[in-house]
Amino acid sequence: MTTIGLLIHGPEVIDEGEAGEAIKTLMDAAGFEVEAALGGITGKTAVIDAGMQHVIDISRDMRPSEVMEDFVERDVNFILLVNHAKTEESGFMLGEGILRRFFDRRGSAAKKNISFVQLEYGSGSRIIIRWLLRPDDEGVYKRLTGVFSEFGERQPYKLESRCKKDARSNRVYREIKGVHPGEKIVVDGVVIGMVSSSHENKNNSVTLVAKEGKLVDIVGGRLIKHNLEKLPSPLELEKALVKTASVIRRTKPKRVGIGTDERESQGKGREKKKKRACLFYNVDNLFPKLKDAEDAGADVVVAVTIGDDTTSIAGDILKRFGIRMIGITDGDADGLIAGIERGAALEQYDRFLPPDSLIIRLKPEQDDIIGEKVKEEIFGGAEEIELDGDVEQQIKALKHRILLLAEQDVIGKLSSPPITTTT
Repeated sequence: MTTIGLLIHGPEVIDEGEAGEAIKTLMDAAGFEVEAALGGITGKTAVIDAGMQHVIDISRDMRPSEVMEDFVERDVNFILLVNHAKTEESGFMLGEGILRRFFDRRGSAAKKNISFVQLEYGSGSRIIIRWLLRPDDEGVYKRLTGVFSEFGERQPYKLESRCKKDARSNRVYREIKGVHPGEKIVVDGVVIGMVSSSHENKNNSVTLVAKEGKLVDIVGGRLIKHNLEKLPSPLELEKALVKTASVIRRTKPKRVGIGTDERESQGKGREKKKKRACLFYNVDNLFPKLKDAEDAGADVVVAVTIGDDTTSIAGDILKRFGIRMIGITDGDADGLIAGIERGAALEQYDRFLPPDSLIIRLKPEQDDIIGEKVKEEIFGGAEEIELDGDVEQQIKALKHRILLLAEQDVIGKLSSPPITTTT
């Protein structure tokens, strides 16, 4: 019996039903056991919508290369990447990037210990890419191509250096292929620029330019300078996780939210648990925070989110769990989520609001400043606090205190109706 580590990437392959199809195909085939886990955070909402959180592990917040590492540490050495790319080229770039990052973490000697194959469902044709195969796994690969017989085999890209360095100018250049005009360029989870119109891009590519650990230019694109301060410093451009997208979820789920039975089971015992309010500057640690609270016998009952994109993406997740949100925004959304345009009007956030939630719109460039005040003066410098006593009153008081802190900069508010109960 061969255990296959199924690395699921992105929401599209889940929304289209292809991840479920791949899992069923492997489980129905003789001689395979399957362990499935999600790499990255953008597919977590899709897993919940599909009701697959008991099939695909989303309990931890790991990048795809970290999922690979976790598989290897548990002696699951045959890894199958399942993805739905926007183009065949971008699918190749994804597989190459994940594998390269894994080697950056584990060292090139790790090549001898793993098999890495990619099932690519996107771009109108299904292909299978044999990136790396241990000699002992030739038979496993042959069985895989048999059960996925409709997939055409492709040769992998050669793993060459991503970056070129110019010693005279002390600049580092990294080319990103397979881009489309108008797409956002995301580096380590931060939207740092936009792809320019097609006539400015050679071979559908852009080149990121860094100097002394800072991003300074995009050849074929436009920098969003005020976002650069959110990048790690110094920035290691060669190792950074880079992707391009119009929105983080290109497909629509066939169902939205968790089922009634699951809501009821989640609600059991809640009245006996401690209650927490948590502060979020990004959504990277949202699921781990929920899991940490659960492990500690507590519930996160309200999330305070800082920034337009963080607020919209977090709201889209939190409403599925019925967790209230207080969003602090200033109108500089980068439009990473469908329904929120760049520089979105306050009203656009209505569809992302959980019940009994509040969005506060501030003057430009004030959300981070007020966010720091909230952290220091309300959260005591931490990113979570316990809510003692009457929780409903505590949440009302929290909204009031944040509004008082931001009072001089508030230019608008958006509220959602309270949570309704049935008798």
